[in-house]
Amino acid sequence: MNRTGVRTRTAVVIVRLAATTTLLGALTSAVALVCASVLAGMARGLFTLPQATAVADRWGTAGYGRLSGLLSTPLVTMSAVAPYAGAAPAALTVAAAPVSSDSSS
Repeated sequence: MNRTGVRTRTAVVIVRLAATTTLLGALTSAVALVCASVLAGMARGLFTLPQATAVADRWGTAGYGRLSGLLSTPLVTMSAVAPYAGAAPAALTVAAAPVSSDSSS
């Protein structure tokens, strides 16, 4: 059986993540976007596997929880901050729609 290393598996998964992210930006139909979203979720789910094995392969299993937490902290933090960071510039640049008050009764 031909086994690949952690680096090869990680690279393949990252390429899949990039491909699905590109699809999400390029597709316009609702059905295609739903399919691409499912594929992107699957690729993100696959990324957890090499991420988990990378810690044990590189630093061993002693203190695995702490090391895994340190490795995932930047990603989790940016995932939490990204929606707000993306919406802030939009809120500053998009004028609020005026509320019309029709007083001609």
